[in-house]
Amino acid sequence: MARAKGKRASTLALVGWAALMLALGMGMGLLLGQQGCGKREAPARREAPRPEPRKPEPRKPEPKKPEKNPVEPKAKPEAVATRLPVQEPRRPLPRIALVIDDLGYMQPELVTRLCSLPVPFSVAVLPYQEHTRESAEIAHRLGKEVMLHLPMEPLGYPAPGHDPGPNAILFNLPEPEIRRRVRLALDEIPYRTGVNNHMGSRITPDRLRMGWVLQEIKARKCFFVDSRTEKDSVAYDVAEQLGVPAVQRRVFLDDNKAFPEMEKQWDRALKLAEKDGSVLIIGHIYPETVEALEKLVPRAKGQVGFVTAGQLAR
Repeated sequence: MARAKGKRASTLALVGWAALMLALGMGMGLLLGQQGCGKREAPARREAPRPEPRKPEPRKPEPKKPEKNPVEPKAKPEAVATRLPVQEPRRPLPRIALVIDDLGYMQPELVTRLCSLPVPFSVAVLPYQEHTRESAEIAHRLGKEVMLHLPMEPLGYPAPGHDPGPNAILFNLPEPEIRRRVRLALDEIPYRTGVNNHMGSRITPDRLRMGWVLQEIKARKCFFVDSRTEKDSVAYDVAEQLGVPAVQRRVFLDDNKAFPEMEKQWDRALKLAEKDGSVLIIGHIYPETVEALEKLVPRAKGQVGFVTAGQLAR
């Protein structure tokens, strides 16, 4: 019995030993296998192909920054034409030149009232009168054009109502005296830039005497207004021949001093200006005329442009 137990124990020990050896052998084999595997060269690693360097793209210009407070571009004329109606060019207003004669003997208060009218016009001042220089001074100060109202012999002289005044240009005077009287009268009027005739229906139709008068006027660089007191006057024609700037009267405002009659003549002047582009109208420094002009001048604004006689003379 004891011997059988001893054999069993030996057998178990051998089995245990064998199992241990087997385990050791397997462990050694595994270890050696790992070392062998570690000594093998790892297969060469394939590198991915490198991409070719990209050519730099051309640099795009940077957009301009918007300016501060940009100005909107102006519309092209074609664009404007499509939006706006086509406007006809404005026709210039017809022009009217008003000349007021006979300043020099009327009181300065009436001259001041006349020259306060707020439009351009001309005044013609008689020489050798009580208020000659003062009237010219007032008119000049108030912005009006000053002219010499040159006394000349009328038809019917020396009958009553046909006296042109002192130192007038008379038909029977010799040439040197006529020239002297023209120069004397020019010197009487300060600020004068032009001349028109006072009466003169005996002188203005005469080419010879008008030539003497206008040569003296030209020497002083003045223009001339033919008052047309005589239908056969050649004064304007002679002035043109001599190269003196000149213009002719078309309408007398106050042959009749009643307002309705002056209004008719004023309307006639406006129609002539509309028809011909310009007109020169002559009146006189009567109280009735000044009062009429205070009504008529404002009414005509916008219908005509007021100018001086010198602006119409050519």
